[in-house]
Amino acid sequence: MNDKNNASLSVTDLESNPSNASVGAEKASRLDTRVNITVISYRKRKHDPDGISVKAVLDGIIRAGILPDDSTKEIRKVTFESILTKDEETTEIIIEPQSPHNPEPGQS
Repeated sequence: MNDKNNASLSVTDLESNPSNASVGAEKASRLDTRVNITVISYRKRKHDPDGISVKAVLDGIIRAGILPDDSTKEIRKVTFESILTKDEETTEIIIEPQSPHNPEPGQS
């Protein structure tokens, strides 16, 4: 399926190797709709839910070519979730097109 409004890249642990290096050989198709972004941080110890830098997340999405920029024209909402785990620590980034059933406030 080649849906222009879905993006998929392998999971990257943003904290362990912060750099300006390329995301990798994988490239996702650029989205042509406004999106909601959810960042889920799986950690073994208690941590601050806002410990993941929104700037690093958004910069990575731009560098990967998924969105042209990180303005409100492209992004409606960014949310963070923190989950304690006994498994490997990782960060999951979910990018979803804004639902037509959930219009902007003030629009019908």
